[in-house]
Order: sequence, then structure tokens, then C-alpha cells
Amino acid sequence: MSNYGSQNRASIIIGLSLVGLGTLFLIGQLFEVDLWRFFWPFFIITPGLMFFVGMVLGGREAGPLAIPGSIVTTVGLLLLYQSIFNHFESWAYAWALIFPTSVGIGLMINGAWSRSERLIRVGSRWASVGLTIFLIGGVVFELLLDISDNLISDLVWPGLLILFGLYLLIRRARPEKQPSPAPPASGEAPPAESKTEFEPLNIPPGEKKE
Repeated sequence: MSNYGSQNRASIIIGLSLVGLGTLFLIGQLFEVDLWRFFWPFFIITPGLMFFVGMVLGGREAGPLAIPGSIVTTVGLLLLYQSIFNHFESWAYAWALIFPTSVGIGLMINGAWSRSERLIRVGSRWASVGLTIFLIGGVVFELLLDISDNLISDLVWPGLLILFGLYLLIRRARPEKQPSPAPPASGEAPPAESKTEFEPLNIPPGEKKE
């Protein structure tokens, strides 16, 4: 039953990839679009996706395949974006999406696939660091240095900056959950509550406090 489920998931992944490629070819034929400009990054994206297919077919022991799969697929997607929008200048900061972001995403997928909370936490930290470097680099190169004059630098990056600021404000405004005290072990008496006693200040000299 598990082998059948794995083969079914792999067939879905391969089928979706073929549908995407077929749609891309169809658009190129109908609208006379330079198809090679959009097609060549898939020579990198497809091998990256094959790592995930191998992970699905290999079971939980093949979870580490998600790491190279995430790296190669991210490189291909970046090249696809840069080829479509002719925005190869973005390599000045987009490298952060490959390392450490895609490595962290691969670790998270590996952890989710192999049910390892530790890998998910480590991958989340790596991905957060990479996205932060990517955002800072984008703001510096696109808004301050203005390395490219296109829609990305004019509209998208200010919008991303606003969204990131709102995220930080909302995250800061959330009340932090206080951890509940652990219950006492069986056979142990609950800890006594500490009481603070205040001495009166108007005790006459020589009179003892009761």
C-alpha cells in the first residue's frame, strides 16, 4: 500500500511537470514567443525536481535528497525569473536565496518527511537568515544603489519593505506565552509559597516586635 502511494505521488509530480512544459510550448506557438528564453532554465529545474521524486520513492530514509533538490530547483527558478524579466543584476543579492535559504528549506522538507523536529528548527533558522540577507541586499542594491531600472525596483521592493515592517510590528505586538509551571512529581510536596514580611517602621525603641 505504501509503495502504491509513493508511486502515485511521483506520478502526480511528473504529470504536473509535463503539463507545465506543454502549456509553455503551447503559449510559445500561439503567441510567437521566444520559447528558448523561457525553456532553458528547466534543464536545471527538472533535475532538481527529480531529487524530490527520488525522495518520495525512497521513503523516509531518502529525506536528505531534499537538500540538493531544494538547492538545484532554487537555482533554476532564479534563472527562469531572471531570463523572463532580463534581471540578471539581481545576482548581487539573490545568491542568499540559494545559500543559506534553499539549504534551510531543504532541511525543513527533510525534517517534515523524516519527522525530525530538530531538522525543521535548524532549517527554519537557516531559511530565516537567508531571507533576511536577501531583503537587506535587495533594499541596498535596488532602492539605494538602483542597479536596475525596472518594475522590480520601482514597485515590488518598496512593497516588500512595507510588508516586512508590518510583519515585525505584528510579531512584536503579540503577547508572549508564559510557560506553565511543571507539576510536582509524585510523592513530592508542592513548593511552599514564599511570603514577604514587612516590618513596621514605627516600633518604639526597646520594644520587641511580636
